[in-house]
Amino acid sequence: MLGRIQDWSFKYCKYDISALSFYSYALDWIFYISMLVVFILYGTIIPPRYQEFSLQDISLMYSYKTEDETVIPIFLLILIAIVFPALQFVVCSFYNRRTLSGARQAWDVFVGLMCLCGSMATQLMITCILKNICGLPRPDLISRCEPFIGTLPPTPPPAFPPNGLVTVDVCTNDNIFILQEGFRSFPSGHSSTVFCGMVISSLNISGKLQVFDKRGISFKVILAIFPIMVACFVSCTRISDNRHFLRDVIGGSIIGTTVAVWFYLQYFPGVFHLENAGRAYPPRRIGVANFFNNVGGFWALEERLPGAFEERVLNTSTVITSLNDIDEAPSEHLMDPEELMDIPRNIEFFNKLGNRLKNTFLDLNHNKNILPA
Repeated sequence: MLGRIQDWSFKYCKYDISALSFYSYALDWIFYISMLVVFILYGTIIPPRYQEFSLQDISLMYSYKTEDETVIPIFLLILIAIVFPALQFVVCSFYNRRTLSGARQAWDVFVGLMCLCGSMATQLMITCILKNICGLPRPDLISRCEPFIGTLPPTPPPAFPPNGLVTVDVCTNDNIFILQEGFRSFPSGHSSTVFCGMVISSLNISGKLQVFDKRGISFKVILAIFPIMVACFVSCTRISDNRHFLRDVIGGSIIGTTVAVWFYLQYFPGVFHLENAGRAYPPRRIGVANFFNNVGGFWALEERLPGAFEERVLNTSTVITSLNDIDEAPSEHLMDPEELMDIPRNIEFFNKLGNRLKNTFLDLNHNKNILPA
């Protein structure tokens, strides 16, 4: 019920902060970073299932290139898929500095980084699990494997049918890391990672620049699709580097794009919400879902530009004023709306009101406020 979760506030520098909101975001960061660490280790240490393969399969006979010989090594992938999206959140917020307050700019950057971190952790989880479960060979597997084909067989001799499928036992390469990576073809990790970062970048640029404002400004369109072009380039290099088949790149691209869109819509209203101008949802508020028929709630931010997403915000004069129509709320609980904009007083007020209305649901977004318990 309404009074089940009690919020409180604390002061950092000169700012009052909701404790439950703060800890909920801290928990998200811990959760996402833990996911990243766990699945980086999982995708590196845990061996995949080794699929059988044919030594006569010409699609597996491509030459092996070291990581430094590839077009997009890991360090460059990190710059493109993670550093660039993080920087574009800063640049896009700074670009709108005349219409966005300092608090709104900082919040949009914070939320953008959280969206990026969560999406990267999720796509990495999906990709690493699929890689290890499928265990499909890469195009350069035979070059990695270095199968025994001489006259002196190893001890004990492996099963080596001349025209059938063989197992990983025929491989003589002592570098277990290179050999294991040869069985992690599907899906492409580069593709899923770069599409995840670039799709989020494209969506944020589209929202901040209002690309879909029906004016057809070509420069804004090019800026919005440029990240997608970069993602396509990076993905295609995985084929030319003999790391992946086309199916792997397509699969990774679908995973990265799907996760990116899903996470963007968790933190941003969407690029077609033109009046919102690409701004993130306000800071979430914990323990007030029943005030909005179990849909959740937010803290208001200082805004310069009108049209921001303001639904389900409890510390605004409009919402506080609407409480005057609730008969169940005694007059002593009603305060001046401007006074209740203050975070500590607002928390105190709604904690008391929640305890008072334990068996009642309120829907402050509609005219009929009182709903049956």
